[in-house]
Amino acid sequence: MVFQGACVSCHGWTGESPLSPFAALTGTWAVNDPSATNVAQIVISGTRRHTPPDAVSMPAFGNAYSDAEIAAVANYVTARFGSKPSRITAQEVAELRKQTSQ
Repeated sequence: MVFQGACVSCHGWTGESPLSPFAALTGTWAVNDPSATNVAQIVISGTRRHTPPDAVSMPAFGNAYSDAEIAAVANYVTARFGSKPSRITAQEVAELRKQTSQ
């Protein structure tokens, strides 16, 4: 549900972004990491690309979703678009959230 509501418009159901090749999920290192640490951190904090100046960056969703929802979407993304599914937990997401707030 989180992917459908927040992610699919930019990343597409196939993981190939209709907006930018930088938003593609398929084949990326983060999505193929079974720990899902980077996927969860990106969902929490977003990305900040500075070049080129008009580059599309992913917004942060940390304030919009609970730890359990972020864990669920990270696990969904790695299972659907990666080579191995992850099993990141809400508790692990909470720890990542603390790290990114420091």
